[in-house]
Amino acid sequence: MDLKLTEQQGMLKRSMKDFATKEIAPIAGEIDKSGEFPWACVSKLAELGVFGILLPPAYGGTGPDKLGFFVATEQISVASASVAVSLLHSNAVSALILALGNDEQKTKFLPALAKGQRLGALCINESGSGANWSVTLQTTARADGESYVINGTKSFISNGGEAEIYLVLARTDPAKGPMGISGFIVDKGTPGFSFGKKEEKLGLRGDVTRELIFEDCRVPRANLLAEGITMPLGQVMLTIGLPAVGAAAVGVASAALGAAIDYVKQRAVTPGQTLANFDGIQATIADMATMVEASRLLVYQAGSVNEREADPTLGSMASIFPCEAALAVTNKASQVLGALGYTTGFPVERYLRDARGLMLVGQPMEMRKLVTGRLKLGLPPMGPPGGAPPRSGAA
Repeated sequence: MDLKLTEQQGMLKRSMKDFATKEIAPIAGEIDKSGEFPWACVSKLAELGVFGILLPPAYGGTGPDKLGFFVATEQISVASASVAVSLLHSNAVSALILALGNDEQKTKFLPALAKGQRLGALCINESGSGANWSVTLQTTARADGESYVINGTKSFISNGGEAEIYLVLARTDPAKGPMGISGFIVDKGTPGFSFGKKEEKLGLRGDVTRELIFEDCRVPRANLLAEGITMPLGQVMLTIGLPAVGAAAVGVASAALGAAIDYVKQRAVTPGQTLANFDGIQATIADMATMVEASRLLVYQAGSVNEREADPTLGSMASIFPCEAALAVTNKASQVLGALGYTTGFPVERYLRDARGLMLVGQPMEMRKLVTGRLKLGLPPMGPPGGAPPRSGAA
């Protein structure tokens, strides 16, 4: 398989690297420290067309280019994983509307999403639902004339309070179990839709996450994106969402590797020798570089294959290995820097915290492995409709 980037993708990679270096990296530490949404970076990324990479020109996009999206996500994450995760979630909403929406919905919502004029948020998780959300989802949507009435609470929602377009999963038919969940497009400002607390997180602090509250929130039937959305959502997550998380992990790991290399090359130990001259350090750098490159190749493969011919587990594997590798690489970088790697004066401690956060974005790591293992064994990814919840391994 040819995993080389096209000329256009190569230009995209260079432009994103240049933008991330000049515009994001200088303020990445402040984004992390303040925990505020990075609107300045997001607005500039919108001008570069990054929010339209997954969409065709008919809807204001520049694609669809899945691999290009992964490349851009990686380069942005080298500077700030928080900015990349915000981009990732909004693009996931665009991809789902493109895949499942009718012509009217696509025409109404996609152009603004593609231009970054309106930000998207994917609203699945609930307090206590965990990895087996398709069984435990409590938010409901009741048909009432030409509307649906939504009641419930969503937790840990990225772009919460900042986004203008919310793709909300709610249970419309409890008798159907996981297949009785539908997706609704809800505009910010809709009566009955409000925001709760903002989460204070260990890492990915610029990825603002909030609680969403729906109290008799009435949305028009025209905003019903899809009934029985569980399986289609899973397909989009496997092919786009999870590999994009893997791409973000590659970026974080790459940044940590670069920081470690720069440090050992200038850290004097004896006259005429730096840490880079020592065998143990050289072996550690080799391990880190190998994990970064292997992760990148796995993500690129997930972005290059024809989806009809692809191994259905490729997308989840492209998030499992890169995220675990990023955690290992950032930890090694912290060890290489010694005490300095534990201080806020160096970005390595932020890389380590962000790498830990990426283990939870999209799906918890346990769920990614569960789905991958079940598919490899020829089993349904979530078990039979209405059946017992899959074991997530969570407490």
